[in-house]
Amino acid sequence: MLALADEPPAIDAAQNVYFPYVLEIEAPDDLFDLLDKHLDLSRMETEKRMTREQLLRLIDNAPEAVSGLLSTEGYFSPTVKIKLGESSVPALVSLYVDAGQPTLVRNVDVNYTGDVIPDEARMKRLIDRQEQTWPLPKGSVFRQSAWDDGKRRVISTLLNRRYPAAKMLHAEASVDPENHTVDLTVDVDSGPAYYYGPLSITGLSHYPEKLVRNNIQFHEGAEYRRNDLLELQTYLQNLPHFSLVLVDVDLPTDPPYIAPVKVTVQEAPLSKISTGLGFSTNTGVRGSFDYRYLNLLDRAWVLDTGFRLQQKEQSFNAGVTFPRFASGYVHRVYGSFVREDIQGLATSTWKTGVSRSISDESIDRLIAIEYQMERRELNDGTVSDPQSLTAKYQWVRRDVDRIRNPRSGNVITLEGGGALKGLLSDESFVRLYGRGVQFWPVGEKSVVVGRLELGDTFTKESFNVPSDWLFRTGGSSSVRGYDYQSLGLSAGGSTIPGRVMAVSSLEFQTPVYKDWLGAVFVDHGGVGDQWKDWRGSTGVGLGARWVSPVGVIGLDVARGVEEKQFRVHFSMGVTF
Repeated sequence: MLALADEPPAIDAAQNVYFPYVLEIEAPDDLFDLLDKHLDLSRMETEKRMTREQLLRLIDNAPEAVSGLLSTEGYFSPTVKIKLGESSVPALVSLYVDAGQPTLVRNVDVNYTGDVIPDEARMKRLIDRQEQTWPLPKGSVFRQSAWDDGKRRVISTLLNRRYPAAKMLHAEASVDPENHTVDLTVDVDSGPAYYYGPLSITGLSHYPEKLVRNNIQFHEGAEYRRNDLLELQTYLQNLPHFSLVLVDVDLPTDPPYIAPVKVTVQEAPLSKISTGLGFSTNTGVRGSFDYRYLNLLDRAWVLDTGFRLQQKEQSFNAGVTFPRFASGYVHRVYGSFVREDIQGLATSTWKTGVSRSISDESIDRLIAIEYQMERRELNDGTVSDPQSLTAKYQWVRRDVDRIRNPRSGNVITLEGGGALKGLLSDESFVRLYGRGVQFWPVGEKSVVVGRLELGDTFTKESFNVPSDWLFRTGGSSSVRGYDYQSLGLSAGGSTIPGRVMAVSSLEFQTPVYKDWLGAVFVDHGGVGDQWKDWRGSTGVGLGARWVSPVGVIGLDVARGVEEKQFRVHFSMGVTF
């Protein structure tokens, strides 16, 4: 039932001056937000060019608009009253809504035709899944969004596996307004069952076909699964060799229903040079140069080299990455040199190694064997030259709502590795390390970020253990308010790494303007030779975050409580 409480005044066509108004909505609590968000009367309330003529037109259209909105929530017979009061400025528009009885689902009838009918196992899974996931069971309140979702689920279940030509023949929601019920009917034709046919690859000119074929996890004659094609396209698109990848199938309309798979690629340039400039409060001004070649020895091996020149650190690295094997693993050989002079400890480190890694949607795994030589010199002239042949395993899980600026979820990193004395190693040791970052959303846009790091290197004597397998901390992304790697052990006038480390952090971030966030934080952590000697230091401060297109760039001002000092932590990089 639609009714107007008062007849709106006659429109004065000549009146074209600003006519402000305030809208008051009286409606059930569960429907108020829907009306307040989507009604034109509500959205136009702050329009500075509103005239009386325009307002009367909105009032005239409001009952029909309210009825349309409420029908999406299962209310098909609302009573709507609207009144314009002009005795005050701004004018008062009063909207009263009685939603009436909700419309309940009386019957649900989903019918299948096509080749899926004799497929008894698949039919049973379809029926079981429908009973578990159908969003509008009998007796529930009809909602348009749930109805649309239910139809999508019915057809997508078939499209995703074996029946890519499935189509919806008929879908109807028949409303009985007198009894406030609705009968739902969906008729679906599965079409024929399809199986993979031969694979064809087009667009390759420099790389061997095995670069594509080794990444295919399905075989000719297997049943069609849309996820197979999506996963293949995603992986190939993420390879540096290709700038564009399309994976599709041809669906013949006549038997036999064998679907050839077509992979079309557009190759990326074979060589790429990147240079960069930046600054970090940890290591100072930075310049970088990188070169990558994508087809070493005409085998699609990726050669990458690069160097970094920073005030406190200089490095050079080179490596070759081999295309993914059919097992899903990626292998790499590499070498590097790093020179550092931080907190009175000068180190020169040479590394060479081989790694084996695999990644899925949320978990990365890596195994590496590495030989490392280091020259370490303290301020007092003490020199050591530890070497080690190590094995390492790393496991990383990312479970966050978004990568660039997470608001919920967590990232967990676990590492374990070590060396045996006498096996190209000066000391036996085992190193365990774990790091967890948790994001808790607060309100609509704020977030609390918690971080915990723990590490322990088990060895009789740390003097002959390379620095990379021990711990120092302090600086940005660690304990703010202290210089980079200034929290460690004191020896020979230098800060040297220790065997145990623990760091925790709690930070609250909230929006302040557009892509800018404000932050307040407290960090606590430190390093010890043993846990009984461990002492933590605390840093507290304020920060700003800019959510840029390439990631979050931060500026922090922190006070080191124990040292009674202020430090600014800032990092920014530009690559071109």
